[in-house]
Amino acid sequence: MFGVGPAEVLLLLVIWVVLVAAFFFFIYWSVRLAIRHERRRIPSLHERVTAERAAQRREWAEREARRNAESPDGL
Repeated sequence: MFGVGPAEVLLLLVIWVVLVAAFFFFIYWSVRLAIRHERRRIPSLHERVTAERAAQRREWAEREARRNAESPDGL
């Protein structure tokens, strides 16, 4: 009744391969752009404040260590 020849099968196969390849590259580039965006993202206020506080604590510890090393009687 419906004769499907090799040309029609090949055409359908090519269409499916092209669609699958296009879908794969769409997903691939979406993930790649998301990763790049995450890497370039600006830190939030909380992250900046936390980093600043950690730096201040390190400075304070270094100053205390120098002050204790300079003190002859250990006070």
